[in-house]
Amino acid sequence: MTSSPVGLISQLPFRAKLTLLTGSSVALALLLACFGLFGLQYKTDRELAKQRHAQLASVIARNVGPAVLFNDGEVAFETLSSARSITDVLLVEVVLSDGEVFSQYLRPMPDTPLQSVRKELFERDIVIDGEKVGSLRMLVAHRTLFDIIAETWGAILGLFLLCLALATLVSRVLNQMAFRPIEQLVAAMRSIERSGNFAMRLPPERDRDFAVISTSFNSMLSVIERSSEALKKNANDLREARDEAEQASTAKSQFLANMSHELRTPLNAILGYAEVLREELEAAGSDQSIEDVQWIHTSAQQLLELINGILDLSKIEAGKMELDCHDFKIGDLIVEVGKMLEPLAMQKGNRVTVHVAKDLTKARTDSVKLRQALLNLGSNACKFTEDGQIMIAARRAGEDVAITVSDTGIGMSEDTIARLFEPFSQADTSTTRRFGGTGLGLAITQRFAELLSGRIEVDSQEGIGSSFTLTIPLFVEASEGRQESGIAVATPSSTNLAGSVARDSQKPLALVIDDEPSATQLITRIAEQAGYQVITADDGASGLSLMRQHHPSLVLLDLSMPHCDGWEVLANVEKDADLSKIPVVVVSVSDEERRTYDAGASDHLTKPISSQQIKEVLDQYAQRRSGRVLLVENDPATAALYSRGLQQMGYDVAVVYDGTAAFGLLQGEEFEIVVTDLDMAGSSGFELIENISQIPHAKRPSVFVVTGLSLEEAQSDRLEEQVVRIFAKNGLSPRRLAMEVADRCVPAHPSQKVA
Repeated sequence: MTSSPVGLISQLPFRAKLTLLTGSSVALALLLACFGLFGLQYKTDRELAKQRHAQLASVIARNVGPAVLFNDGEVAFETLSSARSITDVLLVEVVLSDGEVFSQYLRPMPDTPLQSVRKELFERDIVIDGEKVGSLRMLVAHRTLFDIIAETWGAILGLFLLCLALATLVSRVLNQMAFRPIEQLVAAMRSIERSGNFAMRLPPERDRDFAVISTSFNSMLSVIERSSEALKKNANDLREARDEAEQASTAKSQFLANMSHELRTPLNAILGYAEVLREELEAAGSDQSIEDVQWIHTSAQQLLELINGILDLSKIEAGKMELDCHDFKIGDLIVEVGKMLEPLAMQKGNRVTVHVAKDLTKARTDSVKLRQALLNLGSNACKFTEDGQIMIAARRAGEDVAITVSDTGIGMSEDTIARLFEPFSQADTSTTRRFGGTGLGLAITQRFAELLSGRIEVDSQEGIGSSFTLTIPLFVEASEGRQESGIAVATPSSTNLAGSVARDSQKPLALVIDDEPSATQLITRIAEQAGYQVITADDGASGLSLMRQHHPSLVLLDLSMPHCDGWEVLANVEKDADLSKIPVVVVSVSDEERRTYDAGASDHLTKPISSQQIKEVLDQYAQRRSGRVLLVENDPATAALYSRGLQQMGYDVAVVYDGTAAFGLLQGEEFEIVVTDLDMAGSSGFELIENISQIPHAKRPSVFVVTGLSLEEAQSDRLEEQVVRIFAKNGLSPRRLAMEVADRCVPAHPSQKVA
């Protein structure tokens, strides 16, 4: 699009604008002067021509009188023809008193019609002896302004250009005089910008007007120099204060994290032994004691929730909380949250309603943190509402999703809202006494919202209710950094006497590696009840030695140990082909599940753990499984992870990386089980499953799907008709996959005990 002249001029530098303005003004003045000169010359020419023509008409009128008197036409014509030397005379004629033309001279004008010429008529009486005998008429042509311009334009143009050149030269000289101090000022500012030296000054100016500029600029530099020094000092003070605050914050977060871990260790023993005691008391029929133990278990569980909240908050503030983003159906998640809140709402007579907009389908973010944030908001709504409504509404807001959790509860004042998201903060002491709680839920929810690149807003009125709106992007990508553990196997500090204990071939062997005696004893007791022979080690080096010596059926590994910790154990197991066949289940207060899976663990249980969780793991690895499994997964790391978990259960596993290769292998070999992803290069998992469905039923393998895709309802319905089960890839541990495959497909063989 072409810019307007005004727009183009506005984009020019100031110097160019000034030069253009000066030149244009001079040119306009010269142009007006030229037109004035033309007009003056035209006026003068007209006046002179009029005088000349009037005199000529009078002379001819006197001279032609005798010819008229004597009726001599030839003499009259000769007299009239004397005007031929005057080029602007067009017509001269003598008209008698009766109107008859006596004689006439007409200048020939072959190229110009007489009507098109600008004319003026001069008329004089012909008088003889005082008597009028006729009239003289003379028609003349005037020179126009264009005639004058045509005759003089060359000279005037030359004069115009000469004057314009002189004006331009003068303008340049004036510009240089005017811009010299400005250029010095600009050069000084650029030098200061490059060097940061505010000590430089402009030289003094002799011109009083320009001296004001240099003096003011030098004064300004003096002020800036003093302010800069003060700012540097303040910045250093602020930097030191910031570093001290960050160190204090880091120390606080580290202290909270360490304390939370330290508190979790005895809580693990309290919860575990409480469950064991409850089972023994139930067997003995001691109802009163069961109730007492249940109170111990419930109180410990409440304390655990508080510790988990403190640990989450400290991890967020320390910047150690990571996102695990994946595809999922956000509408299903919100409906699931509503169902999870229903039992809590019913305790106070509340009703939960959920509304999800139809255009909310897929999302890519951390579903675990989103679910936890919504559960925190919903739990708060249920806690502060009685016989009312809890409403969850989700709608799309551009590229974001806005989820509002509303209630008809007690509401809040503006002062309460102002401190609502501060850790350990609640409305007031009376609210805390009446409703309980730690004040951590909303603080963690706000931190989760910020981690998910979103925000949380609140609207509340006392006695009416509250409304919390969580807004986050529908699609978030998180950098998945992987931490590497240094490998340095220490010399065993101590071990038990398991190395000298005879191996019972009739029982599976479990190795417990944990430096906490209460945790070791608890797991040992549960494992022995499950039919295991148990050996223990209190550090990683001792545990590795026992693994090489006894090749246990299962290793239960803590991570935080002296000398050689659990990470080093996992790294050494991963490097040893024989040890990598042994399933290692991490049992730790650490919640770094993804890192433990990447390091080679079969599963990760976070302390405190229940006896049921331990029993589930023990029962799974107490029996060997058999059968051939075809694993189809395009990501080599994930394929290695799941392949190892299935092999540790006893399966014979073949791995391929796309659907075409998988179906080719199925045509030549027999497999009882196929575990496949859906999103792969080449032939997809959908095509592979369709091809498998065409295999005769007697030879058709059982198919399990492990995918990170968010499936449409039609896709999900179709797959459920063709496969045994669909697993979400996010958070699926190798042990969990192997257990599901074993339980749903190949029956256990009790006689095949792990030796």
